[in-house]
Amino acid sequence: MSIYGRGGKRVSECFRAEEDIHPSQVWKFSLLDRACLSMVIRGVWIFDGELDVGAMKAGFRKLLGYYPHLSGRMKDPTGIALTNEGVPLTVVDRSDLSVRDVYRMENLTKHFSDAIKINRVKRGIDAPLSVRITRLRDGFALGIQCAHGCMDGHGFYAMVDNWGRIYRGEEFEKPVLDRSLLPSPGSFSKKEMMQLAMDSGWKKVSLFSLATRVLPKFILSVASKRSGPFHISDDLLNKLKEGISSRTGCYCSANVAISAFLSGMFMRLCGHTQKTWCTQVTMVDCRSRLAQLPTAFVGNASVVVSTPPFPGDASVENVAGIISRTLSPVLKTPSRELEKAVVLTLNALWYRLPVVPFDIAGMYSRKPTVFQVNNLSRFPIYEVDFGSGKPVLAIPPDLPNPILIWPAP
Repeated sequence: MSIYGRGGKRVSECFRAEEDIHPSQVWKFSLLDRACLSMVIRGVWIFDGELDVGAMKAGFRKLLGYYPHLSGRMKDPTGIALTNEGVPLTVVDRSDLSVRDVYRMENLTKHFSDAIKINRVKRGIDAPLSVRITRLRDGFALGIQCAHGCMDGHGFYAMVDNWGRIYRGEEFEKPVLDRSLLPSPGSFSKKEMMQLAMDSGWKKVSLFSLATRVLPKFILSVASKRSGPFHISDDLLNKLKEGISSRTGCYCSANVAISAFLSGMFMRLCGHTQKTWCTQVTMVDCRSRLAQLPTAFVGNASVVVSTPPFPGDASVENVAGIISRTLSPVLKTPSRELEKAVVLTLNALWYRLPVVPFDIAGMYSRKPTVFQVNNLSRFPIYEVDFGSGKPVLAIPPDLPNPILIWPAP
């Protein structure tokens, strides 16, 4: 299908995996997948090299063979039938724009990717993935949107990196789609799980707080608004790590240093005192940290881990120590503590318990006391290469995590 309109020619095609999958097979959603199904992961990459659309299309067909659920359709709420009905890939001509022009544009996700309508995905009308390639005068843009229920950030960026590796004829770790590898809810009663959640420091969800403090921010799109990026140089990061380590006597990772620094800055900006109790929340990837869950697992495999409360006037060094002590047992390989957190999370979802690991209202209040960090800096975001070099710019996803750590170009 070819369409001519504002901004140049658009050619849309439906791409299927090279090898068909029997339509009776279904990729089942896990409880973690279902919890994320209403969200979309969006990514945009800008390249200043040459573009071989034919080779990218050929590689994309091969890629779908490794991710057959992305080419399928939701026939019912439990999962995606592997029908191989195809994924829309659109090529747009914007030779009126240069890479330099792109740097001056706002909302690149809107300009260079095609929106996914989750309601249509849930009704089995649309694929859970869309791809757009935009020809620029001196480069190209790649925009991809994917239903979050199909994969988390780890899986999303690994998928795009794998596409580049297929293009270049390189080996890569094959995606693992086995749904049985995630832990199952334990044999606990609803009452037992509720008590365990409260004993673990989880918070009851207040409907009043949700209605008056949280929902209005999402309805008015306040929660989705972000500041511009703040660049933390290598020099500053090393000083942070060295300063924290020297004062605490413990090794400080880059993740802990940045998380503590940002939490500390938020507390100062909000004017919090020792009478205000704050917490820091980290998204933890379970891959390889659960004995049965490989690095290449496809789907959602992350949970949130919250620190104990600390006073609002705590120093960066103290906050770093608290974060480090909280994360240390769950970052082990394998980690029994992380497995407990995962099982608790799965049971809370299974029983639909009105509890979460942190105070949601405190996260989205005018002066937040909960600082959630999602660190994507280790993902192969700037490693993507379609034969003409790595991207000069990559746009982060607009997921509702209040603090996002993103690798610099």
